[in-house]
Amino acid sequence: MTIMWIGVLCFSLVLAYVALTRTSEDPFSAAERKRPKELAGAVVVEPHTPLAMFEPFQLHGEPDVIYRTVGGTLVLREDKSGLAYPHPLAELIQISVYGAILRHNPPDSLRGCPVEPYGWVRHGIPGKTATRWTKVRLFTDEELSRVIARYREIQAGATGRRTSDSGYCQKVCRHFKKKCHGND
Repeated sequence: MTIMWIGVLCFSLVLAYVALTRTSEDPFSAAERKRPKELAGAVVVEPHTPLAMFEPFQLHGEPDVIYRTVGGTLVLREDKSGLAYPHPLAELIQISVYGAILRHNPPDSLRGCPVEPYGWVRHGIPGKTATRWTKVRLFTDEELSRVIARYREIQAGATGRRTSDSGYCQKVCRHFKKKCHGND
């Protein structure tokens, strides 16, 4: 009987400890506080804002977060969740497109703000999975122009669809652990 009461007491202490140390804070707010030091003091200015431009390229998209740093520059963040296979090249192209749109056709509230040549990709789901931040250098307009030209060649069937992105290959081509030979 004594052993049972000791067990109940231990269980009660564990429950009390969990109740006292558990916080009711929103996990997304907690993750935002753990952002990289380069974003210290930065404020979110345009979350989930549709963007578009027509010159020098015809592009559109909706970045997850745009930060304005203490120095007044803009930094992009793209959130990726639940990816078993990360796609670094696809993520780089996506966030670079957003950077180009902000450089050439920003929303009225952001006109005159320079765009940093880098952005951040946050992997994971705050409160559910571990999160990690990856800093990526954005493509220049010239580099993005080459990517767009390559995309148009592929769409027109003028060239093969080879990739060196193993995450893309494993998810789409399904060659798993074999060297990707494009679309075979």
